[in-house]
Amino acid sequence: MDRRTLFALLLLAGLTACSPPDTEQQKQGQANVVPQAPPKIVVIGATARSGRVIIQKALDAGYDVSGLARTPSKLRFEHPNLTLFRGDVRDVESLQAALTGDEVVICMVGYPTPKNPSEEIGPVDLYTAMGENLIKAMKAKGNTKLIMASSTGVEHRVPNEATEPEGDSMSDEWRFNARFLYNDMAAMETQIRESGLEYVLLRPGFLVEEPARNDMQFTIDGGTPKQRTITYEDFAAFTLAQVDSDEYVGKAVGMYSDEIMDPAKEVKRFLEKIKREQAERKAAEAGGS
Repeated sequence: MDRRTLFALLLLAGLTACSPPDTEQQKQGQANVVPQAPPKIVVIGATARSGRVIIQKALDAGYDVSGLARTPSKLRFEHPNLTLFRGDVRDVESLQAALTGDEVVICMVGYPTPKNPSEEIGPVDLYTAMGENLIKAMKAKGNTKLIMASSTGVEHRVPNEATEPEGDSMSDEWRFNARFLYNDMAAMETQIRESGLEYVLLRPGFLVEEPARNDMQFTIDGGTPKQRTITYEDFAAFTLAQVDSDEYVGKAVGMYSDEIMDPAKEVKRFLEKIKREQAERKAAEAGGS
């Protein structure tokens, strides 16, 4: 046997001898590993359509979920990892009661659906009141990350002092009628940008109740096309993905697709939504909630 062959055999023997480095210590080390706690989120606006889908997806993924709503019973399902709180975004103490400081806060609260979309919505302060109270509650409890639902409407909003729509389409009429709403929403975005929190502002297009299409496209801080639809399923999946991601922190994310709104279809959906919400209110009242 030549020297090279002998050296190779000795080297191989040495590597083989030391390759399992103290198996008992490895086993002991593995036994001492503490399993990670599931991610925690709190969904403000738990009974909103988007809030419900986010909560369901989060529970399916193993999250520890808290939900806050004015009428929690409207959610109508239970889960071992779900805790519900009764509260209101205008009541900062009720917001604080739903927080421990460890959760990522997801807010899906929106303005109530008007019974008649052809009528003007008057002055609105929901969003700025909500923004102020959420920021206070999160800072009081130590929560640092906020994922906030806004709208592409802030990019195409009409000044409050406008006296008529900019065009004659249904969406032009809606933006005019909802001008106070979208300007209050834009002011809320400013509050959040200046809060010092880690934040992601979500500006979804028109949300529709269809199966996931996986067709969302994105803009950053403006430029989102008008009159485009996305599904609640796709929106919820994207929202939940931001819990552990820093990709869009400090940004306003516009979400849209190539699907253009069909006005006739959306009017029908709108009327169905009103009927559903009215039925839910009656059921909640009948149940004593």
